[in-house]
Amino acid sequence: MLRTVRGKFLGVAAFFVVWLVVATGFSVIQSLGINGDLEAVSRYVTPVKDSLSDVRARQLEQISLIDRYMRVVENDGPRASLLNGLEIEITAKQTQIEQAFRKAFTFAALGRAQASGHFDNGVLLDLDVRMREFADVSAQFSLGVERLLGRVGDGDLIDAQRQENMVRGLHRQIVLDLRNEILLLEKYAADTVENVSLREDFLIQAEFIMMLAAVVIGVSLAYYMAHAVVRAVQLVTNALNSVQSGKLDTSLDFKGKGDFARLADAFNRMTRELRVRFRMRERFGKYVDPKVVNNLIAQETALETSQKRVMTVSVVNLTGFDWLAEHTAPEKLVDFLNDYLTAMTEPIAGHSGIIDNFVGDRVIGFWGAPFCGENAHAGHACQAALEQVARFNALKTKYADLIGDHGLDIRVGIATGEVVVGSIGTDKSRSYTVVGDCVNYANRLEKANRVYGTRILASHETANMAAGDVEMRDLDHVVLLGTEHVVYLYEVLAQGGQLSEERRDWRRKYETAMALYRDGSFDQARPLYEEVVAFDDSDFAAQLMMNRMERLQRREQDREWNGTWVVRDPYERRDVES
Repeated sequence: MLRTVRGKFLGVAAFFVVWLVVATGFSVIQSLGINGDLEAVSRYVTPVKDSLSDVRARQLEQISLIDRYMRVVENDGPRASLLNGLEIEITAKQTQIEQAFRKAFTFAALGRAQASGHFDNGVLLDLDVRMREFADVSAQFSLGVERLLGRVGDGDLIDAQRQENMVRGLHRQIVLDLRNEILLLEKYAADTVENVSLREDFLIQAEFIMMLAAVVIGVSLAYYMAHAVVRAVQLVTNALNSVQSGKLDTSLDFKGKGDFARLADAFNRMTRELRVRFRMRERFGKYVDPKVVNNLIAQETALETSQKRVMTVSVVNLTGFDWLAEHTAPEKLVDFLNDYLTAMTEPIAGHSGIIDNFVGDRVIGFWGAPFCGENAHAGHACQAALEQVARFNALKTKYADLIGDHGLDIRVGIATGEVVVGSIGTDKSRSYTVVGDCVNYANRLEKANRVYGTRILASHETANMAAGDVEMRDLDHVVLLGTEHVVYLYEVLAQGGQLSEERRDWRRKYETAMALYRDGSFDQARPLYEEVVAFDDSDFAAQLMMNRMERLQRREQDREWNGTWVVRDPYERRDVES
């Protein structure tokens, strides 16, 4: 049966190929004639007409300049200062006229050479000859203009007047001839377009008749062959319905090597892939962000492999939670914790991030391709952190009676760098997560908030990538204990462009003071720090810098000051590094 069906389809295909060739040949022949007429008009006739119109316009402009020129001569004499400028403009117009004539002659000659079949009537037969005649008359006009200008220059105004009359006569002849020629060309173009329209109507009717015949024949053949394939289609339909109902072990089996056998193979491969993806979704859907699941399904190898990528990691910690856990009833604590985790996780998901895991009251998230743009992940992380702070402020208002004045707050550390991302763990317990120094760096930045009294700290790489998305201030540079590595700390302040003028001035003074502080100009930096504290008495970073300057002036750093504070004792290391 399959070979018979294939033979029928091939026979029908051969019939329609022959039909298509005949119909296409007919359409091509007709279209070539139409295109030839349109090409003659568009490539040769229309450019010639446009060039002649340009000549006519330039002629009118030139005669107007000559009028003005002669009026100046009559009023101010042949030595008037305006005459030089007018002579230059008259000469320039003549150059433009000659160029337009050359352009018209070129198109006319090309038309005769390349499309002679369309230049067979009186209008177009000697078009290039007439262009040359026009050019000759224009040359006489140009010579008359030159003589006119020469007579004026010699002071012979009587002869100049005679030359002006001769030039005007030539001008009237040229303009009249050009007008007649343009009308002839326009009529030819209009007649050609009308003829093309009639031929197109005929072609459309013929193609419609051929199409109608093809439809009738095709429907008849399709109806005849439908009976041969209906059983196979019913089997495929039943199998698809079974898969749709959830029976992913459904398979098709057609004997032989025909079209339906290949269809069965493709169907069976599809069901196998669906079974794999269903198991993957079932496994990961319990503990992985849905965006992660969808991306893993789109690239199955990601389930078994890990990759190195530059990503941004955020660590959020709730300070004072231990006290709250000890002094709050379990049911109230659970309500608060659920609201807190919701307020911390929704901004991550809302800004294209992935919720990595929860460690006690800490929430870890990460951003990067393919979940967001290659260069956008740092900006998304900073914007999510600002939203987390705003939501936590609202949460403190909601639970004011529970929290009281016990200093419950959040700290956020954001770092950008290379991490290993993938499915990590044992055969029985796995997690799609990120690991690397960048994660540890984000943890250290979160804890460093305690030292500076800040809520959101970002790394140097994060600040560079998120520039423009958020407002930051250059907070500090430190060298950690036991290393020579300089750590750059930036405080995230607000969304991009949303910092008030007063806060911008406050940031500018702080960063100016920091520059003086790093340069060792402590006496100049101190008044600026004092202004910063006067504007915001909760700015502990400025107070910290003033304390450091006092220590530096007491020579507590056993080296020459180079602008970077070196952490020396374990307490400082615990607060800044860990």
